[in-house]
Amino acid sequence: MSNDFLKTIVNVKPIGYSPPPFPSLYWPFPVGGTQTAYLYDAHSMWGFTVYWTLIFVVGVHMAAAGYAVAMQWRNWKLIWIVPLVYLLIGGMEALIAGNVVGGL
Repeated sequence: MSNDFLKTIVNVKPIGYSPPPFPSLYWPFPVGGTQTAYLYDAHSMWGFTVYWTLIFVVGVHMAAAGYAVAMQWRNWKLIWIVPLVYLLIGGMEALIAGNVVGGL
């Protein structure tokens, strides 16, 4: 049995297609010329979703960890663990959520 989950063709790729670079698919500001790019295969869509989910979820967890550190700075002997725990939990949440959503 082969794993065809991420090998499904979502749309036919145009001739000469190459996936767009990482940061985004669309740049909203007028720079000159068309800036819209599309993803045509499931693997690229999955990767795009996982990466951006990691960025946002870990970013929110690090902001919450920063707030927790600022509020509990008097416990400086133990407070350094909070960002590490938040990073670990946020990373695991993001990987699970990104894989589930990206796999849809």
